[in-house]
Amino acid sequence: MRKYLFLILFSCWHVCADNNINIATGEYPPFTGSQLVDDGFVNHIIRLAFATQGMQVSFVYLPWKRSFHAAKLGQFDMASYWVCESEYQTHFYCSDEIYQGELKMYFRKETPLPNWETLKDLQPYRIGATLGYEYVPEFHKAIKNDELDVLMVSNDQLNLNMLLNNRVDLILLNETVMETLLKEQFSTEYQKLLKAHPKPFLKYRAQVLFPKVLEGSPKLRQTFNLGLQQLKESGELSKQWQRMI
Repeated sequence: MRKYLFLILFSCWHVCADNNINIATGEYPPFTGSQLVDDGFVNHIIRLAFATQGMQVSFVYLPWKRSFHAAKLGQFDMASYWVCESEYQTHFYCSDEIYQGELKMYFRKETPLPNWETLKDLQPYRIGATLGYEYVPEFHKAIKNDELDVLMVSNDQLNLNMLLNNRVDLILLNETVMETLLKEQFSTEYQKLLKAHPKPFLKYRAQVLFPKVLEGSPKLRQTFNLGLQQLKESGELSKQWQRMI
């Protein structure tokens, strides 16, 4: 009887483990965040997509670089969320697109930016950026080669503070993230001081990553993509996007 009970408990644990997905993520309100309703838009979409397939998720919040490397080593089933750069595909399978976004260049209205075409046009400016964010490979290469004057900080609020205090000339942020920061952390007077350059710094496709070191990643990606497609077809993804906005 005791042996039989043990087998039942072991079987239950195994099923529960298979149906609970551990996900490495970071703080990026309103898209992801431990203090946000439903963990933010992207993480909520992940939860809903897996729920359509009868699966549950758990999010672990880490600094972005750490979350990426932990997932890469197979310590988590997934990493939420990233742009699927070509160099990442050596170590990860990439999901279907969750949403399309833009990074914009924000500056103080008193010091407007001219039109720009390449990164070389930004060499005269002090640029604020956030540690662990992707941007584009050319941007990181330019920093490494001392071709751009970039000050890296640990989070977006510090980045915005630097811009408002004239420590940098421009910062790179998603428009929705900027609106959230200004609304929650700054008065309307500060909001009037800033402007976005009309040309996006980067257009990107938001995705989640599945580590290749884990044998079950191809199947898990397929399961997630199926759930995500159901959310798109039902209109639920669009509904959740409008809810966030």
